[in-house]
Amino acid sequence: MARAAVTDPIRNFKFKVQIIPGGTALGGDNFMGGQINLGFSVVSGLTVQNEMIAYREGGMNTHPHKMIGQSDYGPVTFTKGVFADQDNLYKWQQFLHSWGQGGLEASEGSTSDDNDYRCDIVVAVYDHPVSAGSYAQPNAKGENANTTTPAGDIKLGYKLFNCWPASFSLGDLNAGDSSILIQQMVINHEGFQILFGDEVKDFSSLAKLS
Repeated sequence: MARAAVTDPIRNFKFKVQIIPGGTALGGDNFMGGQINLGFSVVSGLTVQNEMIAYREGGMNTHPHKMIGQSDYGPVTFTKGVFADQDNLYKWQQFLHSWGQGGLEASEGSTSDDNDYRCDIVVAVYDHPVSAGSYAQPNAKGENANTTTPAGDIKLGYKLFNCWPASFSLGDLNAGDSSILIQQMVINHEGFQILFGDEVKDFSSLAKLS
């Protein structure tokens, strides 16, 4: 007997990434021209590790007290194919290098807010068509079978704060292979927020997280 309602976990292959420049220099010709959506094949490494501080007290000889210290957010890796008309990730790396080496003009390479090399990154995970209703009527919800929701509602999303490239790499070239060329960017960041289910209404609600 089929289940009346689908209770499958969220699928991991239908997602969208948006990079939001922090300053006008990154939003201009040096970078992306404002917010940009890129199609990535893999996003991996979203982790947080909480530091443990041990404190030993005289008279309590069986174990130390354990207190929480700082939280350290691991780097996140973004992987996508290389397209001839998409050099956005490489431009971010080049801007960061020039900014750090003082290779930009004073108006472009200063530490003012307008020339901040950091970006925020938003990732939205969308619903799978079957998981939006029942197996008999994949897109149906509620008691009225005529009431449907289009496949593609955001079921989970997260925002990374103050991101900048830790590394950028291109895949190997091989004349005996038939694979596509892959680029990879590892991102350092200072934390993230996650919204689950009904907490995330649309893509813009993720972008407004702070």
